[in-house]
Amino acid sequence: MDENSAHPFSNNDGAVEISRTLREVPPGDYLFQIKLFSLLSKAEEKRFESSDFESGGYKWKLCLYPNGYEKENGKGHISLYLAILEADTLPFGWEVNVKFELFVYDHMRDKYLTLQNVDGRLRRFHRFKTEFGFAKLLSLETFKDASNGYLIDDSCVFGAKVYVIKSTHRGEYLSLKEETCDNSYSWEIKKFSEIKVRSFSEPFTIGEYKWFEPLEFLT
Repeated sequence: MDENSAHPFSNNDGAVEISRTLREVPPGDYLFQIKLFSLLSKAEEKRFESSDFESGGYKWKLCLYPNGYEKENGKGHISLYLAILEADTLPFGWEVNVKFELFVYDHMRDKYLTLQNVDGRLRRFHRFKTEFGFAKLLSLETFKDASNGYLIDDSCVFGAKVYVIKSTHRGEYLSLKEETCDNSYSWEIKKFSEIKVRSFSEPFTIGEYKWFEPLEFLT
């Protein structure tokens, strides 16, 4: 296999171009080693999950389908996904933009087969989409062929590198305070005892209207 190649695979978003490269340096975030893979492939469970690991301030896990994720047309392949954890504890309306690489170790060549999207698009994890990955990471025929180095002595290693793209979004909360109208008026009357006829205050405004206050005497 060439060390740099691209092949169309089906993943969560449909058919996309997947870059496949070999690298010597192991993934920096997490390695997931599996022994006795044959027992996994025969088990009733169709999905197996790694332990939690942290990257970019969030917790993640790898989700492996040893016989392929059939809902994503992965039957006959190894399917591998990256899932974000503790989504229920994140703020309302949260989203995490990520670039990630998934790996499978080649024991024969002591290198890591790296898979990522050719287009380099970010994957937007959010409330309704908490995992992304590759339904057709490798065909089972290729994976189980010992000459390819992925499954040796019934043991294999997968891995992940996660790049969280920090958002520069800024926002604010705007609340308008309803203006209140002063509905009161004070009228100071001087020399009240000397007033013998009906009198009126100076005009005053309340709301959009002008008013005056009468002063009347009962006879």
